[in-house]
Amino acid sequence: MRVIPVLVLIAMLPIAAAATSVHIEWDVGNPVDGERRYVEHFPSSSVDCDACVETTEDDIVVQWWRYSDQTGSSWPDDDAKNRADNAGIGWNESRSIINGNNTEARQHLVDVKGTLSIRSDLEDQYYLAGNLTVEPLVEIRNDVMMQILFVEENSEDDHGRELTYLVRDLTSEVGFYRTDGNVSQVDVTVSYEHLYAAGVDLSEERYGWKVLIAVIGAQADSVEPPGVIALYETDVPTSSEGVAFLDYLPPLVFIAVMLAIVFTVVRSSFNQEHGLPEVRAWWKDGNDPAIVIELETKRRDVAIQGCEANEPWSMRGGVKRSTIESGSSLTFDVRFKKWLDEPLVVRLKMEVDTLGGWTQNIRLPLRSEVERSVEDEQA
Repeated sequence: MRVIPVLVLIAMLPIAAAATSVHIEWDVGNPVDGERRYVEHFPSSSVDCDACVETTEDDIVVQWWRYSDQTGSSWPDDDAKNRADNAGIGWNESRSIINGNNTEARQHLVDVKGTLSIRSDLEDQYYLAGNLTVEPLVEIRNDVMMQILFVEENSEDDHGRELTYLVRDLTSEVGFYRTDGNVSQVDVTVSYEHLYAAGVDLSEERYGWKVLIAVIGAQADSVEPPGVIALYETDVPTSSEGVAFLDYLPPLVFIAVMLAIVFTVVRSSFNQEHGLPEVRAWWKDGNDPAIVIELETKRRDVAIQGCEANEPWSMRGGVKRSTIESGSSLTFDVRFKKWLDEPLVVRLKMEVDTLGGWTQNIRLPLRSEVERSVEDEQA
């Protein structure tokens, strides 16, 4: 029976590892320099983008795909359709948008600070969380909107089409104060189900992902179309990059405690198994009711403290207190007042060195009258 708790605790170790949360956190960092362009490409259904502008390595580029329903592609297209409709881009038209409103100049009117993190409360179910503060540097118009984009650097759909910097997921339901200097605390969660539906499964592929924060709007007194007034670009770290030791501390402590419990139980079981003596007993030949008890010690000295019989059996005399050294054996008799038609139960009390007190229950079936009479005749 002692092995059961050991097996249970060992079986709990992978469960404990699965149940502990993963928390990979990184800083939003500094905004993208205002001289670097934010370019959105809208390729056609053939993945070509003939009418798109040429870009340089210095540009921040994303691509929107709108044709999964028509082409059977596994790429998501709902967010891309909405973005194209809002920008007035027609069906199967390829075009680029620069800085949100096709102006080469981009302003920085909103400060975004804080952290993004990849988390998993359940095994292999990762989601995105953001703990941000948003502060407008000027009065902002009512049509301002913050977008959080999950971008795959190199993507291939189920038909072998390829796109770089594909927008997999867009989250834009982020509210904040629009008045100058009014700081908003913004907590954003993009669920595992939401990301998984967009083809983002970080349990399968943890490399090559970016998270962009783009605030699109304009100053309160502006009559121009809304453009990008804040832009932040971050790379999603892998599970081994940019993670502080403290991020791993809670699960490590939990697992360490579990291992300590397992070690303690295993050691205790080992000590008992190799420290407790072997006890054997049998009925003694002869007319008088008596049994023979043989005790064989192992790695611990054993001191016999006494012996008792369960009713209705009654012992004749007692058992001499004695100490048996480790690796030795002792045989002694236990006598009873009379024969009874009940099974015999005897409790042998011992003190095992370093393990403490121990009571061994000895059970023997009743000897029949035939067995006793045969032995009497042989005697």
